[in-house]
Amino acid sequence: MKVVVFGATGKAGRAVALTLLAAGHQVTVFARDPAKAPAQNGISVIAGDALNAAEVARAVAGQDAVVVSLGNSQNPVILWLGAKRTTPPNICEVGTANVIAAMTAASVTRLVCISSYGVGDTRDRPSRAHKLIFRLLRLGEQMADKEQQEKLVKASGLDWTLVQPVGLTDGAATGRWLASPTGERRKRTISRVDLAAFIVETLSGGRHLRETVVLSGLTI
Repeated sequence: MKVVVFGATGKAGRAVALTLLAAGHQVTVFARDPAKAPAQNGISVIAGDALNAAEVARAVAGQDAVVVSLGNSQNPVILWLGAKRTTPPNICEVGTANVIAAMTAASVTRLVCISSYGVGDTRDRPSRAHKLIFRLLRLGEQMADKEQQEKLVKASGLDWTLVQPVGLTDGAATGRWLASPTGERRKRTISRVDLAAFIVETLSGGRHLRETVVLSGLTI
């Protein structure tokens, strides 16, 4: 399968790209800074900005599936304190809108989008303590961007899957997780490599079409 990954310079997107490659897929990554893309034989890199519709369309053409792992890696507290912004606050919304338009034009239908637990279908699921952490970490802007992103995906008419991982870690692969389309969760965390493995399984097996899936770890 030919798969392009948007947001592959982030930790989650990088894990997805490498896991896709290990599973034998033909992988392309799209990045503003190609130097930050996974340096691995077998991965093609396309330089471009997700905010540029023409550059996005060039990357999507000829693919079988698309994985969107867009996000803002800047610390929201630092931004609140006045740090210079390097990523627009609506990167997920605008970037995903460009991806959807490109997929529709190129007749590419399979989309997996990494969102976040606590928005959309699970907006009311987090505990009070969890919501307090969101406020303390100034995550409101990022969560609002994810809300708009999810609305676009659901209205796209594509064969989409929204993945809502709980807290992501750099932990080792366990191969065990709860993938719940009804919003249930177990552990409060899951490793990025397990997230990537779930996404590759979902793409390969054609599962969870037009579902929002909460992904959480299981106690070993």
